[in-house]
This record gives sequence, C-alpha cells and structure tokens, in this order.
Amino acid sequence: MTKKVPSTSFTKQNEKEKQSRYLNILKNDGVVVVWERGSKTKESFSVFDFDKKKSILTLRLSSRSEYAGKEVLYSFSLSGVSYFGQGNLSAIDKDGYKLDCNGDLFKRERRESYRLLTYPHHNVYVQIPVTPEELKKSTVIDLKTGMSQTGLFNNFLKIVGDQSQAEMKSGFMRFRVLDVSVTGLAFQITDLEKTYITDGKMVSPIFLVFNGEEIEIPRGEIRYIIPLLQKNGKAFKVGMKFKDMTTNLDEDLGRLINEALRDFDSEFEDFI
Repeated sequence: MTKKVPSTSFTKQNEKEKQSRYLNILKNDGVVVVWERGSKTKESFSVFDFDKKKSILTLRLSSRSEYAGKEVLYSFSLSGVSYFGQGNLSAIDKDGYKLDCNGDLFKRERRESYRLLTYPHHNVYVQIPVTPEELKKSTVIDLKTGMSQTGLFNNFLKIVGDQSQAEMKSGFMRFRVLDVSVTGLAFQITDLEKTYITDGKMVSPIFLVFNGEEIEIPRGEIRYIIPLLQKNGKAFKVGMKFKDMTTNLDEDLGRLINEALRDFDSEFEDFI
C-alpha cells in the first residue's frame, strides 16, 4: 500500500526566529489557541505580554482554563502562516496564564505552494560572500575563450538582456536560482565554485534578487550538493536553507513567491 504524502510540511524555527514570532503575535494583538494532545476542545487566549529572556507568553482567558498545570499544544497565525508548538500552561490569577514556550516551534507550509520553479521564467539570483582566495579561483581565465568565469557570466547576462542587477556586490559571487521557497532555495554551480561551496557550510549574509527586488537574508546553510547532467562540463545543484528569518522577511519573500505563482503568462509558456 502506498504511503500517503502529507499535504503540509513543518519547519522547525531557531531561537531568533521563535522570538520574532512571539514578539509579532504580541505586537499584532494575536490569539494563541491551546489544547491537550488528543482533546477536541480548544481554548483561545489573548496575548498580554512576552518575556523574551524566559521565553514565556502571558495570556488572558475570560473563563477558567481546563488545561492549567498541564503540558499543552498551541498554535497561532501571522499573516496567514500557521505556527505550532508544545509547552506548559500555568495559572497566574483567575484569568491570567503563563505559557512556557521553551519547547520547539514549527512553521506549517502547504506542499502545493512550497517551492517555486524560477528558471527560466523568473530572474532570480542569489549573491553569496566569498573570500579573496575563493574569488580568485572563480576568476581563472578560460583557455578556450580568454575570459574569466565571472566575465563569461556577466557577458551572458548582457546577451539575454538581464536588467535585474548590473553588477555583483564587492566580495560576493552571483548564481542563478533554480527554485525558491520561504525556507530556502536551490542554485547551480560549476567545479570551480564546488571547491569552496561545501555541504554544511554557513554563509552570511545572503542577497536574493527576485525579479529586480532585493532581499537581504541574515544567514544560510548549504544542505546538499548533487551533480547535474550537462552536455559540456560538470555542474551541481546546491540546496540552501535560510536561517534567522524574521516574520517581516517571511512576509516579503512569501509575497514575491505568491506574485510569481499568479503569473499566468509563465504558466502558459510551461503548458505549451
């Protein structure tokens, strides 16, 4: 029997991301829904305060909670994105409660909108910082063309009329993005870049240029490098996971992806 593939995925948030979510739910007068595992009854609390040092949310409920003193599951939404966590709920007074949020927090995403294929219909590029030594390796002169790899790439951009960004940032290398989601992206490299873009490497900061709009991402982790079949030379697909994403960054990137998903012209091009 074929195992059913879940329609959603859950992405664990790191500490910086968690704090950003809790501060935003407080700022936006949000609601936290609390329940016990296996229970069908859920209680909706208003958010009153957040203790950043202790990672504790202060909540209010008009009636007495049946989950006080218990380990609970909880959820809340920010800009249409749902977050789920596990913590302990304790009573302060007749309508005040504290939710210990030191456990894991997960962001839910629907798989059907999880990843956008950006190549070739969208001009999406990622710029990654490199050291002078690494940059030197990537500007080696090609004996056949007499041009550096960087020069070849920039010359190609001129031929195809790419106007998204004329020059690379100083100390960065630029790569064409193959696909992107709010949690990460994939891009293509050659043998030259494979010498310093390695599995598990952390890169910071990252600049994502999405159809002419630039977004700065605090940090990224290289999660995989796999070979691609090419007629001439070797190429590799690199997968990167975003780190330290704030709620505002999530919203900005999600907006760009959703706008691209609504691009019916590119969908028709794919169809034909």
